[in-house]
Amino acid sequence: MIIKKLNIILALFFVSILTYSQNASIASPYSRYGYGELQSASMGATKSMGGIGYGVYSNKVINPMNPASYSSIDSLTFMLNFAGSGTVNGVSSGKETFNKFKGQVEYVAFQLPLCKFIGLSVGLMPYTLVGYDYSKTDNSMHNYITGDSITTVKQAFTGSGGFTQVYLGIAFDILDRVSIGVNGKYMFGNVTHTRTVTFPNHPLYTTTIQEKNLHCTTFLCDVGVLYHQPIKKDELTIGATYSIKLPMLIDSQIRTVTNYTTEDNTKYSFDFPHTIGVGATYRFLDKVWLGADFQWCDFSSARYYSVTDTLKSNFKISVGVEYTPRAGSKKYGENMRFRFGANYGKAYTKINGYYYDEFAITAGLGFPLFNAMSTINVFLEYGHRGGISTIGLAEDYFKFGLDISLNERWFVKRRLN
Repeated sequence: MIIKKLNIILALFFVSILTYSQNASIASPYSRYGYGELQSASMGATKSMGGIGYGVYSNKVINPMNPASYSSIDSLTFMLNFAGSGTVNGVSSGKETFNKFKGQVEYVAFQLPLCKFIGLSVGLMPYTLVGYDYSKTDNSMHNYITGDSITTVKQAFTGSGGFTQVYLGIAFDILDRVSIGVNGKYMFGNVTHTRTVTFPNHPLYTTTIQEKNLHCTTFLCDVGVLYHQPIKKDELTIGATYSIKLPMLIDSQIRTVTNYTTEDNTKYSFDFPHTIGVGATYRFLDKVWLGADFQWCDFSSARYYSVTDTLKSNFKISVGVEYTPRAGSKKYGENMRFRFGANYGKAYTKINGYYYDEFAITAGLGFPLFNAMSTINVFLEYGHRGGISTIGLAEDYFKFGLDISLNERWFVKRRLN
C-alpha cells in the first residue's frame, strides 16, 4: 500500500514539473532585469509569516529554506505540500498606470523519514520568474539614426520565462539537539527578453527587433544546520544555511533584426552567488510561534554576462508570528492558526541607474483537517517595489493563494489478531 501511494505521489510530482514549467508567470516590469524576479522558497505556514524559514524546525512544515529541518519529521509520517496563487500587479510611472492579473502553481514538495533520525525531501519551486509587456513612446531621440531629431519613437518590451529548481534534500540528527542537512538542486528554464523599436511617423526608418535568450541547465548545492533547545515548555531554534557559489551552465543568444539579422552566440559566464541565511524561532507552549530571518546574496561578485559590475549584493529581513488560540481543543475555531509577517530588502538589479527597495506585508489562516496535523492554508501578501521619485516606476502587488499541507501516518505496522 505504501509503495502504491509513493508511486502515485511521484507521478503527480513529474506531472507538476511539466505543468509548472508551462504555466508559471507574473506581470511585472521589474522582472525585465537580471534573471528576473527572485522567488521565496518558503512553503505552507511560513509563507504567510513573512517568508521565514532559516530557523524553522517543525514536524508540521516542509522547509526547503534550511535542509537541516527535514529530520524533524515523525518516523511514521508522510508530508505533502502544494500550492497555487494569483497576483494582481499595479504599476505606475506617474503619467500612466496599468493593472494585470496572473495565476501560477507555486510549488509542490513531499517529505518522508528514512529512519528515526534521518529525513528526506523532494520538491519543485521557482527561483526566478519573468513576465512583462509594456511600451513607451518618446517624442524626440537625437542621433538615433541620422543625427536628426525624430518626432516619435515607440519602444515595446516583452519578456517571459524563468528558472525553476528541483531539489533533493536529506537531513541528519547528529546530536541530541543538532541537525545538519544538504540540498542538491537542478535548475532549469528559459528566459526571453524582446525589445522592438518602431517609428510610427517615419515609415522609411527600419524597425529594430532585439531578442535575448537564456537557457539554463545547472546543478547547485546548499547546506544547513539547526539547533533546537527546549526551555521549560517553550522551544528556541537557531539555524543557518550557506549556498555555494558555483558557475551556472547557461547558454545565451542575442539576435538583432533590422535590414539584416545578426546573432551573438558568445559563451558568456554566469555564477550563482554566495548566499547566507540565518534565522531563529521561539515557540511559547503550542500557542505563539515567533520567527525572524536575515538573508544576504553576494550578486556583486557573481558573473553576469561575464562581468561583475551589473548586479548588486542584496539582503532581506523577514519577521513573522503564528497564533493558535488553544491547540488540541475540541472546538474547531480554537485550533485555527492566525499568521502575520513582513519583510524588507534591497533588490539585486537596478533601473535607470538606481537600485531600489522592496517590502511586503503578509497574513494567513490555517484550517486544520481530519487529524489536526494536515491543514489548508490561505495566504495573502501585499508588496511594494521602487518609487516614482527615484527610478520613475512604482509597483504595488497583491497576492492571494491556497496551500494544502497533508501530514499523514503512513508507516505504521498494523497488528493482526
